[in-house]
Amino acid sequence: MASIKRFVIHELFKEKKPDLADELLNLGNEVILKLAKDLVKTKDSRTAVLWGQFKGNGDFPSKLRDLDSEQDDEVQRDSVFLELTTSTMAALYEEIVHTNSKGGYICFIEYESFHDSRLMAAMITNTAGIKLTNLKPTTEVHVDLSKLHQAVDINTSGYVKSLNTDYNKNYLSFIGKGKHTDYFTDAFDCINKITPAKAVNKAPEVLKDFLDQFNIDSATQKSARAQLVKYLTDNIGKEVHLSKIDEIAVSHLPGTCTDEDKQSFIEFSKRDKYEMPATFEARKNNVEKLAKIYYATDAFNLNFDLENIGLVGVEADSNKPILFNKDNDDVIIRGRMITPEVKAAIFQVTLLDDDRND
Repeated sequence: MASIKRFVIHELFKEKKPDLADELLNLGNEVILKLAKDLVKTKDSRTAVLWGQFKGNGDFPSKLRDLDSEQDDEVQRDSVFLELTTSTMAALYEEIVHTNSKGGYICFIEYESFHDSRLMAAMITNTAGIKLTNLKPTTEVHVDLSKLHQAVDINTSGYVKSLNTDYNKNYLSFIGKGKHTDYFTDAFDCINKITPAKAVNKAPEVLKDFLDQFNIDSATQKSARAQLVKYLTDNIGKEVHLSKIDEIAVSHLPGTCTDEDKQSFIEFSKRDKYEMPATFEARKNNVEKLAKIYYATDAFNLNFDLENIGLVGVEADSNKPILFNKDNDDVIIRGRMITPEVKAAIFQVTLLDDDRND
């Protein structure tokens, strides 16, 4: 659960200069606190996310460093946070005037999650239930998921680590990639750093780790992985969707799981460890590495699809053409894989060996 530290709302419309709040919102107000928490929760549930870093030493990341330097002085930090948001509004206005976007309310939230300090900026438009008086929510707020058009979320702790160490992980995510929303990420100096290859490689890991939370048995885990690999294989070279992987994950959960459990995969997949994007290309080389086993020695090569191998003693695997005996590490190749051509070649080699023995 996010712990909200600071919150302010400014107004950005293309036709006029930004309307800026002159003070932070009072988090002691239940309506205000609920809006901040709902915005963070809404952001966490969105699938359309890209992961990245700052392009360089732009104005926003430079001021973000100033915010971190004031971490022990809460009053000074309030002032630096407000200054950071107002200067960012100027950058957003410079960018939006060159687009077809109309704008909206820009919500800046500093919060803590999983012991990391984070900062989120999100744009909402005409959200049902919201009433702003002097840029302060005064009535009960209902955040409409479809109204969160753009958002940037920065792991400030991760960003600071990247400045002082060899820490090279992605520390920010953003929603709203497209010709009408690029201005938002440009104003924050963001760049996408997740490649399709990384996403393909991470997909089985996030699926397994998610199911592990529910003590899923190995047979079910194997079935889930096989279904994922088949989905990727069937769509090599095409765009695949995180929502489909979500369906695979949920279909392998036990019946005892709650509705909340069944709706938690997307948020789980967006943790810093996984950073799964909403869509990505099923790159051929990476998918084939997931789908096949290749092993070579001086004596032989093995190259086969994972779905064709099973375990000795497992009834569900009894009809598979390749069986692995984990008790003695033997690999058994069933007779039906031996084609007439392979059989003839084996006999030929065997006859030559017999001749040499004679």
